[in-house]
Amino acid sequence: MHVGIAGTGKMGSAIGQNLLDRGYRVSAWNIDPAMMDALVASGATPFDDLESLVASVDAMIAMLWDDEVAREISLGRIIPAAREGQLVIESTTLSPQMYEALAEAAAQRAVQFLACPVIGSVDGARAGTLTLYPGGRTEAFEHARELLNAIGSSISYTGSPAASGHLKLASNCVLAVLADSLGELLGILGRAGVDRALAVNTLVYMLERVATKREQLLARDTRPRFSAGALLKDLRLALAARQDLHVDAPLMECALLEFEKAVETGLSNEDYIAVSLTYEPT
Repeated sequence: MHVGIAGTGKMGSAIGQNLLDRGYRVSAWNIDPAMMDALVASGATPFDDLESLVASVDAMIAMLWDDEVAREISLGRIIPAAREGQLVIESTTLSPQMYEALAEAAAQRAVQFLACPVIGSVDGARAGTLTLYPGGRTEAFEHARELLNAIGSSISYTGSPAASGHLKLASNCVLAVLADSLGELLGILGRAGVDRALAVNTLVYMLERVATKREQLLARDTRPRFSAGALLKDLRLALAARQDLHVDAPLMECALLEFEKAVETGLSNEDYIAVSLTYEPT
């Protein structure tokens, strides 16, 4: 299979390198031609003209930046240049609305389109071990399956392009909230004089403890292991301790408010994970 890659930044180049290693023929385009140099040195064919690249390949992968760039490049150039039945995979992290707009434009041209955001690092892209969330028509997913298997080691078909977008954004929000929370707590512990290595190891251990709640979340099992009321009590203690140290903790304050509301609505004796379930549609 001949694969074209539009966008040869870190992730696009790493995906291209992996495909070359697996015997795929790879061609590439980037708005800044110099960014193709490393991939070209490994055997990819450079194209100056994006539309010519699209016309030359069996499948296109776009790995761009944001909605604005995707509107110009994917919506404005790749899909209009694609032929009927050609596979176009959009792996840029985009809004769900933009993924749907791309899918609609592709459908009008009978192009096989998949929204396929990825989770993983450059190392994962280079090794072909990314986590993929493809969404689109079933026939497009089946058409892309071989190529997706070369790019990722975990593939979860979401059904729709919008679902793929929501999952990717939610995943990155987890990273953002955890990073902010860890920083907030390390600031408190540092001000309290706790050894930094001990603080980091303890917080990472607690992340692992939260991961054990997977089956409870899936089953909506709120039988108490550690009750919401008990955790609320500890949040109040933590907030008071933080105030004595004169450290800002906005996430802790937000959590306190949410647990107070949950307890007021009758969740005091349920497992603390019940608080997260209150946001889900019934």
